[in-house]
Amino acid sequence: MRNIKFEYKITAVYLILGGLWILFSDNLLYLLFNDREALTQMQTYKGWFYVVITALLLYSLLKKHLVKLRSAEQKAVENDRLKTAFMQNISHEIRTPMNGIIGFAGLLKSETLSEEQKSQYLDIIIKSSEQLLTIVNAVLDMSLIESGTLSTLKSNVNLNEIMDDVYQANISQINRGITFSIRKGLKDKESNITTDNIKIRQVLQNLLSNAIKFTEQGSIELGYSLKGNELEFYIKDTGIGIDSDMHNEIFNRFFQTEKGIEKLYEGVGLGLAICKGNIDLLKGRIWLESEPGKGSTFFFTIPYIPTTNEDENIDKKDENAQNMKETSILIVEDEESNFLYIKELFEGTGVVILHAKNGKEAVDMCLNHNNINLILMDLKMPVMNGFEATKLIRELYPGLPIVAQSAFALGEEREKALKAGCNEYISKPFKKEELMALLNSLN
Repeated sequence: MRNIKFEYKITAVYLILGGLWILFSDNLLYLLFNDREALTQMQTYKGWFYVVITALLLYSLLKKHLVKLRSAEQKAVENDRLKTAFMQNISHEIRTPMNGIIGFAGLLKSETLSEEQKSQYLDIIIKSSEQLLTIVNAVLDMSLIESGTLSTLKSNVNLNEIMDDVYQANISQINRGITFSIRKGLKDKESNITTDNIKIRQVLQNLLSNAIKFTEQGSIELGYSLKGNELEFYIKDTGIGIDSDMHNEIFNRFFQTEKGIEKLYEGVGLGLAICKGNIDLLKGRIWLESEPGKGSTFFFTIPYIPTTNEDENIDKKDENAQNMKETSILIVEDEESNFLYIKELFEGTGVVILHAKNGKEAVDMCLNHNNINLILMDLKMPVMNGFEATKLIRELYPGLPIVAQSAFALGEEREKALKAGCNEYISKPFKKEELMALLNSLN
């Protein structure tokens, strides 16, 4: 049943009450009073009574409705303010790495640069590119959380390995004089659990990045423990701390503790909101304990779901490329620059590279080349997309490994690719070690 508009409700209530009042009150007055003068006087009182009662009723209804309207208006104004601040902030955050990329890429054209300068400029370009990608991913993740289209992709993982990976990935970012420690609450075999690997890593990384960003001296501790049927994680630091009146607001999107023109710390104000969105999806909780000047401790929980079979395939990394000599790999990619990059990743491995520019070419090449060992399949292409091509190739060669590679970094995209018949999925841009580790895991 459709919702009836507010003005229609008010009008209907007024007419119904008025009609009922006239009908029953007049009949009652005629029975009680035979004197015409008394009847006229009582009808006057009756009229005033109806006016007062309906006025109070209308006031109550209007006040309730206006409270909702004013609350919605206040939220809209606040959202506009936050979005304006966010757009100004993200403009700065995007332009900063872009300036590094464009500026130092232009400087590399100079013929007078030493090898040391070239190496330094390339390091700056790579770091700026990774910073830009982090910003883009944060905005994308937040939009998916806001739209309610983000879902979990659970798999069997080793929690202790995840903790070690996050620890090792951040140890080089710790300032001198800061103690960085890790505490694991389960033995390695007990830490084989079922959860969303990507989301857990993302939450840990975001919280740890904040701890590193806001801690100039003292210590940072990363850890977890098993409490009942939940795993409770914590990231504890001795940084600047957070005022108690911000403890709830800080998980809102676009919120930052430093307000004003001068900012001491970079960021787009989405990290904690993304953490909360991911933890909500994983059926957990997230909160913090903090005091200004005394540091902060962020906590979050996820359900403890141990894997039932120790022999199940646990998510592990292998950064060493396997011996791929004489392996034939079909790269299905319509963008020439992307193809050249992937081709360069296999330089020196002995891999035989084949190239198809769309899904139809990929299917035809599979029909004409029986020695293809693996396919790297782009998903968005002209003529025939990667999903359709994968389905056709899978019918012809059920055991041929197919890895989807796409710039659409969405969980739904990965799930769609796997349903189409792909064995694995990797998001662009990817590094050589990521691709090699993924290919190794297929064998």
